[in-house]
Amino acid sequence: MRTVADRYKVTSPIGRGGMGQVWAGKDLRLNRPVAIKLISLGDLVSAEEGRRRFNREARITARLRHPGVPVVYDFGHDGDLFMVMEALEGDSVGKLKDEVGRLPYPWAVFIAAQACAVLAAAHDAGLIHRDLKPENLLLCANGTVKVIDFGVAASLGAGEFSTITAEGQIPGSARYMAPELIQGRAASRASDVYAVGALLYELLAGRRPFQDDDLLAEIARCQREEPPAMIGVPAELNHVTLSLLVKEPERRPGSARAVFDLLRPMVCDLPPLPGWIRDDVRADPALMYAAVLSRLG
Repeated sequence: MRTVADRYKVTSPIGRGGMGQVWAGKDLRLNRPVAIKLISLGDLVSAEEGRRRFNREARITARLRHPGVPVVYDFGHDGDLFMVMEALEGDSVGKLKDEVGRLPYPWAVFIAAQACAVLAAAHDAGLIHRDLKPENLLLCANGTVKVIDFGVAASLGAGEFSTITAEGQIPGSARYMAPELIQGRAASRASDVYAVGALLYELLAGRRPFQDDDLLAEIARCQREEPPAMIGVPAELNHVTLSLLVKEPERRPGSARAVFDLLRPMVCDLPPLPGWIRDDVRADPALMYAAVLSRLG
């Protein structure tokens, strides 16, 4: 198998992200498992823009020091662009949804609330994710959720991380975009809040709010229709979810932190999730640590 930068041994594929392939690997110097994201410049339409985006994603991810963001250990160029991150035991929430369909509502809330905590940290740092979706959330075996792929994140102001999206280009995944982004308006905290609503709706209903096989039809429905009613969802949770999907950004809850505060009381009585969450999860030292810290709130 290949060794990157004379240090990171590439072993087996994990998955493909918005840019490049992610591989399991090993840091030969520190003797620890890692995840390695590789991008071949030859696969990019513009090598220079690809390099800029990749370097930007690495710096943004490394800057966000939060338990819900993978730790970046290294990045650079060694034939391909590479970014080395902490190895995570788990898989995407997208795969979980495909496997089980509609999630029990406590799990849907549990996942969305953790995503909100990460978005609150990003927003505090002046960053908008712009591509929150089930495939960009990893559910780890101890129940923690990691938000990944900050490749199209936008800055709330000028500076190191200002957006590099070309004119007329739609960043992120159109099926999860707020209506104002599809209309070409600037990204804001409210557009990330909408994405949380789209995520939560899909986990609760087993389908996207305006799901259609045709992308353009789905985008058009997002602009003009109200989300269909969800069956079997508690009334309060249904109300919160729909409030996140309001067309006008100023009418949505004001921040990811505000959405977290709405969802947190609904996180209770999590049923088993076989094959995804370890049976001995309560003994996980990271969760023991977090349980003590939770007493501060």
